[in-house]
Amino acid sequence: MNNQQAAITILNLEECVDQYVADCRRRVDGFVARHYSIQETLAFQKQSLVTDLLYHPVNALWAIPSLFLKKLIEIPMKLGWRPGADVISLLPSGFKTRYQREIERLVASELLEWPLTIEDHKACPNGLLGYIERHHHLGPLLKAGMLPNETLRELSDIRAIIAAHSSSRSVILDAIATVATLGTGWLVFGDHSLSISGIGEKIARDRAHDKAASKFILGSSLGSVFYSVFPPNPSFWEIAGATLLVGLFITAISLLVGLLSDPCLKRIGFQHSQLNLLIDAVEDYLHLQTRKRIKPVLRQLAI
Repeated sequence: MNNQQAAITILNLEECVDQYVADCRRRVDGFVARHYSIQETLAFQKQSLVTDLLYHPVNALWAIPSLFLKKLIEIPMKLGWRPGADVISLLPSGFKTRYQREIERLVASELLEWPLTIEDHKACPNGLLGYIERHHHLGPLLKAGMLPNETLRELSDIRAIIAAHSSSRSVILDAIATVATLGTGWLVFGDHSLSISGIGEKIARDRAHDKAASKFILGSSLGSVFYSVFPPNPSFWEIAGATLLVGLFITAISLLVGLLSDPCLKRIGFQHSQLNLLIDAVEDYLHLQTRKRIKPVLRQLAI
């Protein structure tokens, strides 16, 4: 392979990347229509309801503190603190629910045609490799061993891009659930905090106050005034029961948001824009890897 052939091969690889990305974009509309309808969301949620019962409230509680901490770390990063990127990567965005993992798998397999696991990777090559194998110029070169086959197969960072997309999408949905929980907690319980135990204790104290006032010897009105000055202490089990009630309530709100968010966001085109942003990231990565990893190998062959 001479220098001219190497240059033509690189151009053909770039062309394959463009064709692969264009086909991914053409699949977006069908993918959104299939997997973000209310029927499909209900079917997925039914399968994962039991296992995700704990994940939803935990993620809802963690979403806003997680965003705040990441924004806080970004300040010294902009001033040149390089380890900040490693610190941010260590901060979990939350626990992936079974529903979120299933959507991530579908995005990889159906939209990008890219295997996520090592086992899938061995059984089925990535989508880009198929375009290269079918290319009139690159296919024969690949079969003849004149292209870096292993490099083309081991573009594993695509999985990291898919995971990052899934995490960012989950953070947005968890933040929506958090805001809904905060608003409902303020309206129903009169408390704008996000502390389940704090709201539970407040409910238990209010119940203890009303119960004691109703039994006051001089009447409930005077009893309410008296116990406002000398509030009764609820028992441990009363606080625990009220806290459990609040936890179940937040879980129900989180599940409801998780159920309705995708069909509602589908109507405003959110999934379309997010999936196209994902494909943009994949396109940039593949072009970068073509220049950084494949181009040097071809140049060596041309020497």
